[in-house]
Amino acid sequence: MLIRQPKASPPRMQEWRRRSGFTLMELLVVVAILVILVGVATPMYLSYLENSKISVARSTAKTLASAIDNFYIQHSTFPPENTWDAIPLRDPGPPLDPWNKVFHWTIIEQAMPDGNALPKAVVWSTGPNGNWGPDGPCSSLTR
Repeated sequence: MLIRQPKASPPRMQEWRRRSGFTLMELLVVVAILVILVGVATPMYLSYLENSKISVARSTAKTLASAIDNFYIQHSTFPPENTWDAIPLRDPGPPLDPWNKVFHWTIIEQAMPDGNALPKAVVWSTGPNGNWGPDGPCSSLTR
């Protein structure tokens, strides 16, 4: 009876069978690359979020300024400054900016081309640190 001897695998095949996983060094390199990518992407993402909040606050401030101006058109007077009770808003209570702070407003005199002054409401958010004013980035005057 003839017994077949199994063929010997070539040396490369045996080496490949022994080395079918990843080495620790390869895994560390992949983890390091991922850490670098996250480190680069995180500040950009946070900056995007902050810019989005500023944009939302600016848009809301312009809408609120229009509501105050409409109040002036209907009643021929402005409500008391920095009070939101008399202005018809969708949500009850004072309007909040994206940082959960109350919007502020005041009246300015806007010069017209004919030389007359027109009263205009200016609404602004104090921002995340509370140090922005009517001329800040979250104002209804900002374009």
